[in-house]
Amino acid sequence: MDNKQISHIFEEIADMLDISGEEFFRVNAYRKAAFGISNLPFSLKTIVQNSPHELDKMPGIGEHLKKKIIELVNTGKCEEHEQLKKKIPAGILEMLHLRGIGPKKIQLFYHRLKITNIGGLKKAAEEHKIREIEGMGEKSEQEILKSIEEYSTFQPKRILISYADSEAEKIIDYMKECKAVKKIQYAGSLRRGHETIGDIDILVAAKSSDSKIIMDHFVKYSEAIKTIVEGETKSTVLLNIGVDVDLRIVDEDIFGAALHYFTGNKDHNIKIRELAKKKGLKVSEYGVFKDEKLLCGKTEEEVFASVGLPYIIPELRRDEGEIEFGLSHKFPKFIELSDIKGDLHCHSTYSDGQNSLEKVAEAYIKMGYEYFAITDHSSVMGVTGGMGKKEIEKQWKEIDNLNKKLKGKIKIFRGCEVDILKDGSLDFGDEILKQLEVVIISAHLYHNLPYEDQTKRLIAAIENPYSKILGHPTGRLINKRAPMEFDMEKIISACAQNNVAIEINSNPQRLDLIDKYIKIAKEKKVKITISTDSHNFPQMEYMKYGVLTARRGWLEKKDILNTKSLKEFDSVF
Repeated sequence: MDNKQISHIFEEIADMLDISGEEFFRVNAYRKAAFGISNLPFSLKTIVQNSPHELDKMPGIGEHLKKKIIELVNTGKCEEHEQLKKKIPAGILEMLHLRGIGPKKIQLFYHRLKITNIGGLKKAAEEHKIREIEGMGEKSEQEILKSIEEYSTFQPKRILISYADSEAEKIIDYMKECKAVKKIQYAGSLRRGHETIGDIDILVAAKSSDSKIIMDHFVKYSEAIKTIVEGETKSTVLLNIGVDVDLRIVDEDIFGAALHYFTGNKDHNIKIRELAKKKGLKVSEYGVFKDEKLLCGKTEEEVFASVGLPYIIPELRRDEGEIEFGLSHKFPKFIELSDIKGDLHCHSTYSDGQNSLEKVAEAYIKMGYEYFAITDHSSVMGVTGGMGKKEIEKQWKEIDNLNKKLKGKIKIFRGCEVDILKDGSLDFGDEILKQLEVVIISAHLYHNLPYEDQTKRLIAAIENPYSKILGHPTGRLINKRAPMEFDMEKIISACAQNNVAIEINSNPQRLDLIDKYIKIAKEKKVKITISTDSHNFPQMEYMKYGVLTARRGWLEKKDILNTKSLKEFDSVF
């Protein structure tokens, strides 16, 4: 049982208790615990095994939940969870994945129409039975059918890049314990920085005589619940999170060729082989050949050079113009994580963040940042504890005091994530907006407006003279919620005309803006920010996923506002 699994079980318990009509405080205790556990920077398994008394120090974990954590770590099960699953059909739980469907509606559907799964809900909506329920109507039926269609589009789910990255790094650390491993690197869509990952590809360089030792070590990985294939040069295991991991062993002399082959997508690799063929060469995962003679393959640079190309970063190997560009141009130096000087979107306990403003500042100082903007929610987002005039003015005083206290270490900018209302106006008036240094405008509500109305709404918000950054522009949640429908190119043009930056939101559930529109924004000379939207310390590390997305969009350091030093940033923003 790792933290993600424990968090998932607590979330399911909360859902089942809610559906059963349990008291709010009990449901909420499990929800808060699930959220906190999912973001812990340490392993609960290690705590339980070595010093379970440390659980007493965790906020929100009382004696009851402490016992549940210990039970899950020691047995892999929770009796309360098992008993609730016997009472609540699995299909009812799956319905909770539908956008706009919560426990209260599920209760209603079950008691009025005996609906116990998504199929039954779809049938009832198609037969116009939903509108017969008090409070529902034709629009409700249409929204339910649209939500079911969205959900089916996301199936089968690929895991978020953050989960795949975490699992791949753990496996690599484990494999490095085997001395026969000379080199090791993950490949595939994970190395290309794709937002979701189907399976994890790992490549090992070693002597062929050591392959059995390596494979024996690999299949014994503690989080592998099943060995699907075990061979001399390739083995596959299934992890407890439901993802396959392929491990391949190659000779060190062709490691670069194999890494190139298993990193690029199919179309990129075809183009490379075509270039090689024109030069009388053959390129494959086994190296670069002239007739039967191996010419090179130890490094990826050698493979690219053999077909007349400079090194192409993994994020671009998608056959989207990178090969044609490389044949006639020198690639620019793309943005690196080390280029980031500050974070312009994060939250504290003033809204729905988990840490005080001072603790957030201390964490960013440790990360080496020169500045950050604290951007808690405005008041319309009541569910997140959004700030009203009184709260934000209190925060400004704290910012002023902290800036004096931390002078020379970090600068805190007055910011706010201000909600875009239905008509395109902002949740705060000019009196507040003009005193803010960083105004992020975000759409959290009214995602289902018609295409033209949504476009006009966003443009109206962008045209507000106090707007600085358009936050997570499409509002999508990967594997959960489709993006809003609007004319993105018009929105990008409006940002260019009104000097409003566009955010690349680094949260792995968002990664919004996507690479296609990042390129368009760059062409239109729109300013870009890469921000974490962090709500706790672990999420501050999400910046790397935003940087990966920016590299997929061909961005350089000069394209990103928060690569500027504090002095430079003050002069342009």
